[in-house]
Order: sequence, then C-alpha cells, then structure tokens
Amino acid sequence: MHAASQLRFCGFGNDDPLEQLPQTNQVAYLREYLRDLGVKSVLEEPNYFDRDYLAEFSAFYAISARGYPNICKRLHFFRASVGRAQLEAALGGDGDAVALMQDSYAGFSVIRPIPSAPLGRTVLALYPNDDSARPPRIFDPARDYKAHIGGIELVVSGLAWQQQDTGVAACATIGVWTMLHSSAFDEHHAIPTTADITKAAHKSASLGNRIFPSVGLTIYQLSEAIKEHGLSPVVCQGDNKQDSGFSRERFASTCAAFIRSGYPVLILGKFGDGSGHAQCAVGFRDAPPLVDGQVSMADKAVDHLYIHDDNLGANVRFRICTDNMGRVFLKADPPPPRYCGERRQSPTVTYPEFYPENLVVAVHNDLRTSPDCLHTAGTRMATLLSQILLHLGIAASACNLVFGSRFIALTDYCGDELGRALDHDSGTLARVRLTLLEGCPPMSLHLGLVRISLADSTPFVDILFDTTDSDRNHPVFAHLSYSPLAAQIIEEILPTLRGNPQNEIPEFGVAVRAFAPPVA
Repeated sequence: MHAASQLRFCGFGNDDPLEQLPQTNQVAYLREYLRDLGVKSVLEEPNYFDRDYLAEFSAFYAISARGYPNICKRLHFFRASVGRAQLEAALGGDGDAVALMQDSYAGFSVIRPIPSAPLGRTVLALYPNDDSARPPRIFDPARDYKAHIGGIELVVSGLAWQQQDTGVAACATIGVWTMLHSSAFDEHHAIPTTADITKAAHKSASLGNRIFPSVGLTIYQLSEAIKEHGLSPVVCQGDNKQDSGFSRERFASTCAAFIRSGYPVLILGKFGDGSGHAQCAVGFRDAPPLVDGQVSMADKAVDHLYIHDDNLGANVRFRICTDNMGRVFLKADPPPPRYCGERRQSPTVTYPEFYPENLVVAVHNDLRTSPDCLHTAGTRMATLLSQILLHLGIAASACNLVFGSRFIALTDYCGDELGRALDHDSGTLARVRLTLLEGCPPMSLHLGLVRISLADSTPFVDILFDTTDSDRNHPVFAHLSYSPLAAQIIEEILPTLRGNPQNEIPEFGVAVRAFAPPVA
C-alpha cells in the first residue's frame, strides 16, 4: 500500500531531486537546460500516477521479479523562489501567489522508478525569442500542457520528451510518441502511450520479433504504428546521389516545411560508426532569405534544428552540416550559456555526428501531397513571375523572389494567417475572407500554401493548393495577390502567354486581390 507523503520544496542545485538520480547524459543535459531557463526552485510530488508509465508497467514491468512500483514522482521547475508558503497562499486563492507560480513555471519531469531510465514524460519551456537581431525559432508543433497541483493549474508550452527504457520503447518509438503529441493533432485523436505504439507497430508487421522487451522498430513498423492511430505516414528518402543521405537543400527545406505545418519530423539514420538511431525534429531557427539569383527557396538556408534525442534530452540544438560529398549530417551545437560563466557540463560537446537517411512524418489522412511537389511548384511559379518582372523593366534587385511552402488547415489560413498578413486593413481582410468563402470552389481541410515574397520578406503572392489529390494531379484553388503589380501579372499578362502553345503556363486558380483598391 502506498503511503501518504509530503510535498518537497528545494532550491535548484541545492540537493534537489535531480542530483539524486544517476548522473547520465540525459540528466546532465536536463540540468544545463534548466540553468539556461533560470530555474531557481523545484517542487517534488512524491506520489504521482503517470498514464504513460502505468501503460509501460502493465505491459512489461508488472510481471518482473524485480518488483517495480507502479507510482512515480513528478518534479515541477520554477524560475522564481517557490516554497511551501507560496503554495499555501496559492491554494488559498491568493491571486498574486498563483500568478507567481504560473509566470515562473518552466515545466515538469516525471521520475519513473526505473533505475536505468528514470526520466519519463518531460515537458520544458522553450527558450524565449529574445535575440531581435536573429530570425525567430519556429516551434509550431509545440502545444500547451496543463499540470495540476491541489487544484492549481499550471501551463507550459512545449513538446513532450522521455528517455527510452528498451523494455517498452526504443528510440524510434519515443520519436513517434513525440510526433503524436503535436499541436496539429489535438482535436483529432487521443495521444497514445509508448506501449500502445509498440503494440500497434507489431499488430500487422511483427516480423517474428517479440513485442516486449522492445528491440527497436523498422521503418515499416513505424509506418504501421502511425496508420493504426488514424494518421498517414509520409516517408521521404535521401536524394544524395553518392549514397543514401540527403542534400542540404532538400533536407532543410523538407524539415522546415513539415515543422511550419505543425508536424514533427522523425529522422532515421546512422552515426559515423554505422549504428542506427532515430531523432525527432520539433523546431528550427528561421533563416534570413537568400538572394542568390532570381529565385530562392526560403528555408534552404536553415542551419539549426531543435531535436528531441532520447540519448540527450529535449530541444537539443543541432547544426545542419555537409561532408565533402555534399551529404547532410547533424552535429550537436549547444548555444552559449544563458547564465554567467562557462557552461558547466554539456554532453552535447562529445556527441557523435548523425547522418540522416529517411524522414518519417505522421500527417492527417486527407493530406496526400508531398513537400517535394510544393517545392517544385513554388520554384516554377516564382521563376515565371520573376522573369515577367524583368521583362516589364522592373529593377533586377526587385525581381529576386523568395518562396516558402507548408501545409496549413483552411481554418488557420483564413483565421490567424490572413489576420497577420492583413492586420493593417480590416476592410481588405473582411473582403478577402468573404471571397475565399463565396468565390472559390469548396477547398480541402488542409491546404498546400506556397508564399512568394520579395527579397525583403514582403508577401507578393499566396498560392493555395488542393492537398487531397495525387502529386501528378495537383489542383490550385486560388491565389492571393498582395499588390496591384502581382495582380496585373497573373490576371492580365499570364493569360496572353497561355495563347502561345510553346509556353507551358501553370494555373493559379481563382484570383483574390489582397490589397486595398486604389482611391478614385
């Protein structure tokens, strides 16, 4: 019988519960991350039933002769000094005390009674975007997690990570588990446990292996596990002609397209010694647009991914590098410490280089278009528009166009996306939204969005693609022109070019003018 036990409060780094765990790479990384967040205090719940661990316990640990308990601890991290007095005040309804705990909340970590892999479900706050001189970090898959302590609700935005235990889950299973936590799926499915994922992977593709303890999953089993949870797997293979790896442009742009769409990317590959591994990319640092000619792909310049790696921890910064054959590899690249002094202990420094070979992404079932198809269409359309700008005598520097692509829910595009793009003009915003509702054919739940911008990032044209058809038949619903010049090119000049059989001019769909009409 479990016994009652008091909550424990302590200062971070002052005999806190993390110091009592085996000092593995994962624990060392977690401590460094919390230092960077400015964590000052830790609250320990000594008795916590965790859904993920209970599923693992039922599937594997319950019949072990070792006698594992079924209860965990949960640690809460605060950037302020939070002790019993502050908690009691908050429990009594003191608004200032509640605000202190929420405003300083940096996340939580479940501590499982598994000596070899104690770090269970862990959600950590993201680093703040406080460097105005650099493009922002993009963490669209992140979602809000709610933790409750005695009726007080604490919220942290991030994406769950945990340490693999090899009893129920290996690295690829943990990656799928993180992927299915994405904000993109909140309204569509219940988040499975690692035990659920491992069972689903073996349901129709066990290949003769026992389910538990897990020996890892093949790419086919990963795909089956995704399908068993009501989603569709997208598998992207490397395009480097020298071997099975990726070119930099395709790797960076594909990862960025999925992450911008809210979908984490499971990266399968090998370390330099040939051993296999899986990582889950959950964010990236946006890149300034490159102008290397008339047309540039915006995301090919992305140089850092933020990755959940069960060998290290959550949100680990990796640099995208290439070897002398043009093959991409990922190198752990910790940022400078955000606290005073030298970084104390970082297992990322000696972490081996990782060579991606395949990308696996879980997407909604109705989304059937590949990022490669959007990239091809974006290149073609942006190149055409740039050539026409040059023909019109527009200054060459103004003809350098940058395009990016992603998937987006129709409701999100009509809502927040257009709201940001047209926030200066409520009349135009209303007219554009109404035109999309009444003037376009019924559009798919998820759109393929190609945004073509000027070199200074000013939007020029949005092109909305149907994602429910095949890549060979890639219909366009509509395009939004953000300037009279864009409208003139697409609505007046392109139709004249289509009259020449030598010109292969793509369709741009229904014309929507996303700019204020000129004053009469």
